[in-house]
Amino acid sequence: MRFDDLRKLATGSVLFNLGRIISPRLVTILYLLGLAAIGLWAINHFFSSFRFGFGNGLWGLLEIAVFGLLAFVALRIVCEAVIVFFRANSVEAETYEPEHMGASLIDDVREAIEDLADQEPDPVEPAAPAPVAPTPPAPATPVAEEPAIMPEEEAPKPAAKRRATRAKPAPKA
Repeated sequence: MRFDDLRKLATGSVLFNLGRIISPRLVTILYLLGLAAIGLWAINHFFSSFRFGFGNGLWGLLEIAVFGLLAFVALRIVCEAVIVFFRANSVEAETYEPEHMGASLIDDVREAIEDLADQEPDPVEPAAPAPVAPTPPAPATPVAEEPAIMPEEEAPKPAAKRRATRAKPAPKA
């Protein structure tokens, strides 16, 4: 696989297009990667167990035989289960056709949000109260006018209050 192929895979519509089912093809790749991982573990364990002596190395060979076989069987069962699942649902996968292909991922997300909004129930609006007959407006009452404010120069000044003085008794003659 060249760099151009990886670039096309990463930027193209293969990964982001849900109209095409690619998972069954990936099971084979995952199985091969699992076998490689089991093989690398076995080699590493072989050399690390013999590092501590011949007896530990023989015990490591037994561990490789037992745990390696268990890992191989578990990997095989998981991969076969995934393949059986995809074969059982192959009819649905073949008949699946998206409504339409969006121009971009943003369009697909926008349409998905709109679909979710359409599925939500509309909020129940409270019933409006029965209309009440309008009451005739009350007759207009005249508003008393405010007195005009005079400028300070022209405004009359309040008269100074006189003190009440006691009348002096008249001199007696």
